[in-house]
Amino acid sequence: MKRTFLTTIVALLIAGNAMAWDNRSHSTIARIAEKHLTPRAKANIERYIDGHSVVYYASWMDYNRTFPPYDVTHDWHVDYWTDAQRTDAEGNPLPPQSVDNIKRIMREMSDFRSMPDSVVNINIKYLVHLVGDMHCPVHVNFAKYRPLKIKWGKEQIKYHKFYDGYIIALKHKNASPLALADELDRVDDARRAELQAGTPDDWHEETLRYSTKSYELLPEDKVITDKYLSEVAPLAEHLLVAAGYRLALIFNTIFDK
Repeated sequence: MKRTFLTTIVALLIAGNAMAWDNRSHSTIARIAEKHLTPRAKANIERYIDGHSVVYYASWMDYNRTFPPYDVTHDWHVDYWTDAQRTDAEGNPLPPQSVDNIKRIMREMSDFRSMPDSVVNINIKYLVHLVGDMHCPVHVNFAKYRPLKIKWGKEQIKYHKFYDGYIIALKHKNASPLALADELDRVDDARRAELQAGTPDDWHEETLRYSTKSYELLPEDKVITDKYLSEVAPLAEHLLVAAGYRLALIFNTIFDK
């Protein structure tokens, strides 16, 4: 029997360990951002994170969010609100946690040299991760897609797990985060400036649109096909690249001084 691309990759990933969004893709975003830091911003950032690359801390929040004192950040990663819950009792919009905290950190870090080194250190770790999470389609519509399950190969798994964990791994199964960053980071300066335009709120709205599009492309029976992967992988790749450029913009704005 002829094996499809999908069944071949499924077999490979079941045999090994699929890299999740919090590993491969977060590190790819961080690496793309690092490539576009100004020399001054890069030096200032590395001074506060013990000389490490920002890639080193790309998934730090995920690994530490259950441990005090960082457990307060547990809900920052995803937007838990349903469509009916996006306003408070007075009708005021409830901001997505990731966006709200990104904007807060950007305001506080505008005068980073007046802050304790430890606070600057932790805020760098927060930014490098939250900007990535804000560009994950399932994260920005978590309440809607959290219970959704799809059929993938012989497995029935959560759509969240599949989108976070396997779409990029299926497309780029042999690529390290550094190699994937080099592969995706190929746009010219004008296009990069277009992607960096706007605000964190605008970027979040874009991800919501991509979230809706990704869901609408799912087959009615929720069985993942090669066709679905070929349609949705470019959406995920676009968001990785956009997240990397936007993270670079944020870091340069704060630290290039």
